[in-house]
Amino acid sequence: MSNKNVIDRIQNRNSSIELLRIISMILIVFHHFAFHGGFKWQTNSVTISHFWYNFIYGGGKIGVNIFVLISGYFLIDRKTSVFSYIRRILKFWGQVFFYSFVIFFISVIVDMKNFGMQSLIKMCFPITFSSWWFASTYFVLLLIHPFLNEFLNNLKKESYQKLLILLIVCWSIIPTFINSEYQGNSFLWFVTLYAIAGYEKKYKFRIEFTSKHYFKLCFLFSLLTYLCGVIFIVIGKKWNIFATHETYLYGQEKLPILLVSLTLFLAFTRWKMNYHKWINITASATFGVYLIHDNKIVRSFLWMSLFKNYRYQDSIMIIPYSIGVVAIVYIICTMVDLVRKNLFEKSYMRIIDKYSVSWLKIFREIYNFFERKIFG
Repeated sequence: MSNKNVIDRIQNRNSSIELLRIISMILIVFHHFAFHGGFKWQTNSVTISHFWYNFIYGGGKIGVNIFVLISGYFLIDRKTSVFSYIRRILKFWGQVFFYSFVIFFISVIVDMKNFGMQSLIKMCFPITFSSWWFASTYFVLLLIHPFLNEFLNNLKKESYQKLLILLIVCWSIIPTFINSEYQGNSFLWFVTLYAIAGYEKKYKFRIEFTSKHYFKLCFLFSLLTYLCGVIFIVIGKKWNIFATHETYLYGQEKLPILLVSLTLFLAFTRWKMNYHKWINITASATFGVYLIHDNKIVRSFLWMSLFKNYRYQDSIMIIPYSIGVVAIVYIICTMVDLVRKNLFEKSYMRIIDKYSVSWLKIFREIYNFFERKIFG
């Protein structure tokens, strides 16, 4: 695929959904500010700063869910050739490996104590060792998505609906009310979200609902979910069990978060925004923002050593401080990833495209080997 085709595809993307990517990543960065910021709340801490912490904490899993929903929406009906499939896998792997290598290399230069055989092996295989949990889970989803598409696209509408009900009951409703994942995990949850988004693309949920309807529903679900967290904080002052579960409803598979994620996603898919070049360009760097700021080495340095989030635990200044810090982190990480795309990814993908026949032969040989050994 030529660079021109890649640029054309970016430009043809719906800018409303690309804007949603940006918003989702901002929510994720806010969540990491709270989750990794070293905050230790007392059970009797009923303060504005605590309420703000609870507010920004809740957005992270909404952002994660939306990223998977967007992928399902775009990939469910995409006709995938063998090489385009391999190309997508290698592009994703290349980006993850790039940041794994560069961040590890810089950390070793700064402090040789960071070097070790175990850390070196993990650097070389970041997806295998789950250096980023989302990247590892999403990589598996990318691997199986053509087969998942074939299965979902061959379902009749009624069967598809029954499947969605079953998936949501097993991996959202039951875990919400009994605090159990019911034999689930992040990958199965990603498959559920992928199937939900695929249904929206193929058949539409409530065709008569407009973007405004879904924005209103999203606001309502968000408000109710947040108020539950606030109530848990307040009554937790008397009953400790509530204080220790103030973020219980913020899990990615919990029903309130699913409803917020889905209604926000549907609001943006129904919103027909004109093409905006800079929205699409900025959105193309969102995954890079995640890989940079949530790398295990960068994470502790960023939130604990550099910005020292915990210093604002008991101050109302946590509100402007968190907004400023998240803006700085997001802008810098976006700029870094856009530079990477222009300096490294273009060359990397040219090599992939140049030797496409060779790549196909390699993967064909691997497939034939396993076919002979397993199936005979």
